[in-house]
Amino acid sequence: MSTQRKNFDVIVAGGGLVGLSISIGLRLRGLDVMVLDGGDGDHRASRGNFGLIWVQTKGHTFRPYAQLSRKAAKMWPEFSSHLKDLSGVDVGLEDKGAFHFCMSETEWKNRSELMKKQFDGDLPVPGAYEMLERGELDKIIPDLGNSVVGGCYGRLDGAVNPLAFFRALHSAYAAVGGKYRASSAVTHIDTAGTDFNVTAGKSTYSCGKLLLAAGLGNNHLAPMVGIQMDVRPIRGQVLVTNKMPRSLHYPTHTIRQMEAGGFILGDSREDVGLDCGTTPEVISGIARKAIGCFPKLASSQLLRVWAGLRTFTRDGVPLYLRSSSHPNAYAVNVHSGVTLAPVHAQDVATAIEEGGLETRFPDFARNRS
Repeated sequence: MSTQRKNFDVIVAGGGLVGLSISIGLRLRGLDVMVLDGGDGDHRASRGNFGLIWVQTKGHTFRPYAQLSRKAAKMWPEFSSHLKDLSGVDVGLEDKGAFHFCMSETEWKNRSELMKKQFDGDLPVPGAYEMLERGELDKIIPDLGNSVVGGCYGRLDGAVNPLAFFRALHSAYAAVGGKYRASSAVTHIDTAGTDFNVTAGKSTYSCGKLLLAAGLGNNHLAPMVGIQMDVRPIRGQVLVTNKMPRSLHYPTHTIRQMEAGGFILGDSREDVGLDCGTTPEVISGIARKAIGCFPKLASSQLLRVWAGLRTFTRDGVPLYLRSSSHPNAYAVNVHSGVTLAPVHAQDVATAIEEGGLETRFPDFARNRS
């Protein structure tokens, strides 16, 4: 039997990186917010979180996405400081730039052309990147293997500790008075005039505004409020090694060494539906490539392997949607949950509070799928 609970200003379906970032912003604007989250066994994009703040190739075919990513990267130092003040958790922000390794001359040339289009074209960002040949790369990153012929250094890129970031979001949301229910995935939404009755488990909650940030779950929930959503899962497998002496002081697109010494490796994008398992073939491929970049990893111990289902829109660009039939209902789907977190906590939260999401983000508000 369902029990009626108090009315909230906003209910957020989904307590991952995206939902929590926006919820913190909504709370800081004085709204009474309830986050209804799924259980540990649900599909969660946050499990595949590598912690990268990545700008190098974001939006090279869609300029508004490039601009949004650049803006978010510049906001990160202040955002991480604010999170620490609220939560007491240091997210381990690395903001000295990051590297993409090139494993062939062809890849190096292609990367160079891509970066020219990205940063030297109609929206130039002077000094945003530097293409480095192998000799130049050796001066910055020691112990590289022969497989690496050069790389691209992105000055706007960076990283955070993925576990610390997730913990900081939860702690900060609680610190600002946000309400949260675990193991309470939203299963049904009824409209009541301009309000909503939201069912999760055996409870029903009511709200004036509704935000769907449930990742793959948005495919099921969004049509209930007149929003068409087509989000696909892409599996990413992640490996973690034992602690080793610190030698890699910059994030790279597939290899990171955490402050405690362990390496995180990840280099897969697999279209396998809702299968979130791990496979020996992909694991060995990630390990071989990592050893090719850093031969010393051959002597490391593999401590843990897992996979997460990342959410991708059809064209890979974020969707910030408002329902035309139920104007107080919103749906957000984003692959860049780490990179765009400051924008979500500030700009997206403000736009939802003011009811102007499609005005604030016109290039992302139309349903391109």
